Amino acid sequence: MIGCHLDSVRQTLYHYMSVLLSYRRSVSAMNCLSKDIVELVDLPDELILIIMNKVKPKVLLLCSIITIGNNRLEKLVLDKCDSIDLTFDYFQSPYKCLIQRFYSHVMPCIINNIQSLTLNIQHIPNVSIFAKRNSNGILPNLTHLKIMMGRQNPKTGTPYTLGNNLYGISRYNPLFSNIPQFVIMNKSSSARILSTFLCSSVMHSIVSFELDDDCILLNMFNDDSLFFHESIHLTHIRITLYRFEHCICLLNRLNSQLCSFTVNIMFVSLPNVDILSEIKSISCPNLKQLTITSYRTITDYEEFFLPVLQRLSNVEYLTLLLVVGLEGIRPNHFIDGFDLEKNIISYMPHLREFHFHIRSILKNSSHVEIKTIRQSFIQYQQQSVDCVIDYFHDNYGQCQIYSLPFIGTRLDFISNRFPLFDTNKTFSMVTKLLLYDDIQPFESSFFERVSRALPHLRTLDVMNGLEQQEKETTTTNNLEFINLTTLILFDIHLDYAEQLLCRTHLPCLVELAIDNDILLEIMTRDQQQAKDNCSRVETLRTWKPFYHSVDVLENFFPPYSYVKHPDEEKMKNK
Repeated sequence: MIGCHLDSVRQTLYHYMSVLLSYRRSVSAMNCLSKDIVELVDLPDELILIIMNKVKPKVLLLCSIITIGNNRLEKLVLDKCDSIDLTFDYFQSPYKCLIQRFYSHVMPCIINNIQSLTLNIQHIPNVSIFAKRNSNGILPNLTHLKIMMGRQNPKTGTPYTLGNNLYGISRYNPLFSNIPQFVIMNKSSSARILSTFLCSSVMHSIVSFELDDDCILLNMFNDDSLFFHESIHLTHIRITLYRFEHCICLLNRLNSQLCSFTVNIMFVSLPNVDILSEIKSISCPNLKQLTITSYRTITDYEEFFLPVLQRLSNVEYLTLLLVVGLEGIRPNHFIDGFDLEKNIISYMPHLREFHFHIRSILKNSSHVEIKTIRQSFIQYQQQSVDCVIDYFHDNYGQCQIYSLPFIGTRLDFISNRFPLFDTNKTFSMVTKLLLYDDIQPFESSFFERVSRALPHLRTLDVMNGLEQQEKETTTTNNLEFINLTTLILFDIHLDYAEQLLCRTHLPCLVELAIDNDILLEIMTRDQQQAKDNCSRVETLRTWKPFYHSVDVLENFFPPYSYVKHPDEEKMKNK
């Protein structure tokens, strides 16, 4: 009976909040609402807070409570204003009108409460204008700032990741990771807005700064006097940089300020020997936590990358997620435990925790037994480590070494021989997977095991031109990837499109990148499961320009889902 009463109370409370929110949308409801407000405030604080926590996004709650004249409700909601999230796309929603009220009526009341602010780039001008008009260009108690790209389909609000760099020539480089989700901001208006904001007085009080992992500013270091110039209290940074020399510039600029540094690097290659002198000036005595991610192949590992790590001797917590290309350079063997001890660990005497996933690539590599790599980690008495070695027909081999538990969320160039399906569910948290094999096809049973082993998988890229050999034994069509949103089928045999589009249920698929001829073949077959999967696709990209009329797509894909190929845009602009 108690449970039934609680459910009844919750339903009643949700009704009251619904009435309260409706009030802000209709001035004519004032008289009717006053009675409901009295009933609402008769409830205990704990129950009112339950309702407040249910209202999403929080700005709706703030606009509905603050300045309505009820001091008790206003006090309750002000206590929840230390953290503000403005990542909801109000500009494309029915709540667009609330934004003006938020900045005119709510922000003046909560300006001293805000300690943490998360916002999309399109909100930056409003925040900047408000700060200049109301508080001398600052938010006085703001210490944590996180800026997101907010890349969403403008019609549906669905987040998307695929961009034009999906077509980069790097796809043709052996075992070279392509990263389609990066957005390189250079000369766009958003880039200028962001650069100006990061150099403004709003940054004066910031202690912790995070920029969307997928966002790169190319011109952020052109003027040494600007970037983070006002950030005198900044100690914690999470950012993505275009080149590794930008990381060196940032380390030198912040110096003793820096305590925690999480950086994603797009390219790590030695631009010129002059940069090596800047490495020698790095001094970050207070840097205790360091995370470096580079899924693009590092080509100058010993000459350029390691010297920077070796300057950061006070690091206590280190995480490295790296891909290292070793073709024609040192070392001429796969990176193993001996290398980590000699080149990294010995330079960090205060190191307490070291987590890593390092994939090293060799051309024409001699065969190495996996037990040889494992033996190199014998000295790791307090940490579990494992490794995988794989060789391909293109004369390339790769070795992946990783600490356990596995901390990465991405696996690239995974073949039939990778131990993806171990009983310990080592890789169960992986969300991005690139499958590659030029020795064996991926059979239906392989995809069935992938769906079970990686329940959180959101992005799948398949590269395999080999025909499936067990098609005759495939009788089930109940394969399902329940969280998969992005599917890339550029470099494949037709069998894999049939496997994943015609014989697999993809209830969350919203992005599809596919070879033109294979797409037309799939549509010709007019298979119901394929039509069902494609009916939810909001972003369709093809490997080559789609010279057919887009009307051809109308029976499979929603209107306006096709995104023009970059070459089509070039031809249009000629």
